Amino acid sequence: MRYQINGYTDMYTVIANERKIGGAIEASSIRLRTGEVYANAVLTRLEMSGAHFCSIGFVTEEGQRLIVHVDDISMIADARHVDVSMLRNECMRAEKKAERLKRLKRLCELNEGSCTPTFQEEALLLAQDIGLEEAHAHVDLSFLPQAEKTRVVRIA
Repeated sequence: MRYQINGYTDMYTVIANERKIGGAIEASSIRLRTGEVYANAVLTRLEMSGAHFCSIGFVTEEGQRLIVHVDDISMIADARHVDVSMLRNECMRAEKKAERLKRLKRLCELNEGSCTPTFQEEALLLAQDIGLEEAHAHVDLSFLPQAEKTRVVRIA
């Protein structure tokens, strides 16, 4: 888990900056005023009208996409910003992984032959978001800096 979401402003910030920071917002449950409860809902949109939040778009575990007015939401429980690989909603995990993997492949294709720090940073973010093992299985990431191995120095 990256961090806990504390309100609509946090949700809006994460969704608006999804490309820069990666991950997704998943709530353990969303309950509507009508009594319907959706477990492991992934928030995809947060619409504003002027300075007020008016609607939330989310995807259920069954893949159903809902847009709900904020006045119709009774409770959003345990909303958190997580890496795509850590999503409990399998439908959205597969969709977001495929989306990020496609972007990573395209990024590597466009930057072939040049390895700028900005490119490395974005590629690393995408790879960590979908899972390093999964990313290495689909894309050659040999250009990424490897974690340095600790050296054991023996004295005497």
